[in-house]
Amino acid sequence: MPKLGSMTTEKLKKAPLKTASSKSKTGSSEPAPKILKASTKKAKSTAKDWQEATSPEKSTLNPLKKAVAKKRVNKVIPAEPESEPAAKQSEVQRTSDVLKALLENNSDEWFTVEQICAGLGTSSFGVSLLAFSIPEVVPIPVPGISAIVALPTGVVSAQMIAGKKELRLPKWLLRRKVPRKALSAAIHAILPALKRIEKGAKPRGRWVSNPLTQRLLGLFIFVLALFIALPIPATNMPPAIAIFVTSLGMVERDGVLICAGILIGLASMVLIGALALGSFSLLRGLF
Repeated sequence: MPKLGSMTTEKLKKAPLKTASSKSKTGSSEPAPKILKASTKKAKSTAKDWQEATSPEKSTLNPLKKAVAKKRVNKVIPAEPESEPAAKQSEVQRTSDVLKALLENNSDEWFTVEQICAGLGTSSFGVSLLAFSIPEVVPIPVPGISAIVALPTGVVSAQMIAGKKELRLPKWLLRRKVPRKALSAAIHAILPALKRIEKGAKPRGRWVSNPLTQRLLGLFIFVLALFIALPIPATNMPPAIAIFVTSLGMVERDGVLICAGILIGLASMVLIGALALGSFSLLRGLF
């Protein structure tokens, strides 16, 4: 009997241990209900903290990620403004196109200086100077053509020296006429070379658009216009070419073309000066 009592007491002591950790059918042990609830709550809180830490909108623990997200949103560029530069480039008209439009829009037998200025525009000094120099770059067999070239060129360059923004010519000059056939032949002759130069021309040099530079160029072109007006045979073309190249550089904002025009102009001045001195010395020796 004492053995039975001791056995039952030992079984009763071991019984709570089986209930605390009972084995399942598959052989895995199941934790107590209180331990399971505590672990699930801890897992949920850990998952919530992780979600808040990784989310850039709700995170307060990582302000750096939030700032980066805002910067990315601010850097988004809309699609519409990207088409604006292309539209602006399509609106830019080349000088060759302006000259062709001048001939197409006027069917009269005679061109007045006023019609030429209206076709070229009153705000572009470069295009006007280029157009007025063409009859001497491609010589037109018209009496008094040097005056038609020198007078408008001198007036336009004088307004450049004065710093004017808009071209204004006197009425007596606007009434002067040029034959359409002669002007048309000169423009068509110069267009192939003009188009080739335009292909290589591009904005070069910030000093080109400087107001002081524009005034100095006006002074230089005014001196060239005086050389064109000189009654010396076969000397009108070199300064006219210099004005043509310089004015094209002004239109295209190309510093290289402007420098080339200045060099041509200086060389033409030296050439004409040498011819004038030689002619004067020859006449002095004869008489």
